[in-house]
Amino acid sequence: MTTELLVLMFLKAQAAATGAILLVLALRRPARRVIGAELSYRLWALAPAAALASLFPTLPLFVHTVEVAEGVLMGSSPRVWMPVVRHAGALALLWLAGAATLGLLFALAELRFQRKVRAGTAGPAITGAWPRMVVPADYRLRFTAEERVLIRDHEREHMARRHPTANLAIAVLQVVSWFNPLVHLAAACARLDQELACDAAVIARHPRRRRDYALTLLKAHAGDTGSPFACALAAGRRHPLEVRVAMLSEPRISVRRDVVGVFAVGALAVTVALALWSLAPL
Repeated sequence: MTTELLVLMFLKAQAAATGAILLVLALRRPARRVIGAELSYRLWALAPAAALASLFPTLPLFVHTVEVAEGVLMGSSPRVWMPVVRHAGALALLWLAGAATLGLLFALAELRFQRKVRAGTAGPAITGAWPRMVVPADYRLRFTAEERVLIRDHEREHMARRHPTANLAIAVLQVVSWFNPLVHLAAACARLDQELACDAAVIARHPRRRRDYALTLLKAHAGDTGSPFACALAAGRRHPLEVRVAMLSEPRISVRRDVVGVFAVGALAVTVALALWSLAPL
C-alpha cells in the first residue's frame, strides 16, 4: 500500500507539472513582449510549484475526508475510495532504472564538458557548484576588450541570479521526470529564457551597444557545450541564437510595466494554486 500511495502521489505531481508546463509554453512568448524576459523566465517556477501543491490535500479530498469522519462518528461504516495503481512495485523499479540511466548520462556529459574546459575549448561559460567563469584558450584573441566587458557582464548576471544552481535543479527535475517529454522540452525552453533574461539585463546597462552585443553572441557561438549545468554565453542550436539576437531590438521594459508584470505573475501563481486545490480530483 505504501508503494502504491507513493506512485499515486508521484503521478499526481507529474500531471500537475505537465499542466503548468503547457500553460507556461503558451504564455512565455507573449509574456516576454509584455512584461520582459526576466519575469517571463520566472514563470517556469510554476511547474515545480504546481507539482508540490498537488501533494497537499485538494478540496475534493478534504470534503471526502470530512464525510468519512462524520460517518465514523455516526456509527456507519463509510467506504474510503482510493485509486488503484496496478503493478506499483514494477513501475517504481522502472522509474528508478530510468532515473539512474539519465543521471549517469548527465554526469558523463558534464565530465566531457570539464575535459573541454581543461583543454581550453569551452566557454565563455559559468560552471561549477561555486560558480566560476571559464573561457577558451583564444579568448583574448577572438574577442576585443569591449566585447570582453559585455561577456563578463553577461556571465556575472548568471552568477548574481544563481543560474548554475537553477540549472542543477532543472537537471534533477529532468532525471526525476525522465519519461515525460514535456519536462525535457520545458528544460530547454527555460534555459533559453534564462539566457534571454541575462541578455536583457546587459542591454539595459549598455543600451547603445546592441549591435556589438549581437556580434559578440555570433562570434561566441560554437555549438552546444553538452553540459546540463553550465551557463554558456552562446551555446545551443541556430534557432535559439536567432531568438536571442532578435530580442536585442525590443524596447526596454519600463518600471511601470515591471510592476504590472510582477502582479500579473503573482496573480497567475495564485490562480494555478487555487485551481489545483479546488478542481483536482482525489
